[in-house]
Amino acid sequence: MEYLSLYSNLNIEDFCFRLTVVFNMPNFTFDYENDTKWGESKKDDLIINVSRPFEIGTLQDWDNTIPDGCNFGISITKSKIELSEIEEIGKLIADEFDTSVHYHRTWLAPGKNINRKIEIKASYNNN
Repeated sequence: MEYLSLYSNLNIEDFCFRLTVVFNMPNFTFDYENDTKWGESKKDDLIINVSRPFEIGTLQDWDNTIPDGCNFGISITKSKIELSEIEEIGKLIADEFDTSVHYHRTWLAPGKNINRKIEIKASYNNN
């Protein structure tokens, strides 16, 4: 499972709708619990899960690999995914939302992670 994060001022429904267009995914289903609202979409062996906590800083409380200021967390699950493919996914998201996407962690198994610090910038973003 691969983890990306970013900042956007959109609500989760609008954000996820745009992801359905970019990745040609089915509509997201939504739910919420305590601190956060999330959406999920599945197509073949690709699962995209998006979390947007109600308060900025909550993601960082849950996962210290997420850079400050990010208010959306995205997990990407696919049976087999290469580093170049996740970076390509990050680039599509960065371009769609005109923001930097942070590829910050790969989950391998319980207690086994690879911390990453890859910033993927939008093609036309000067950040």
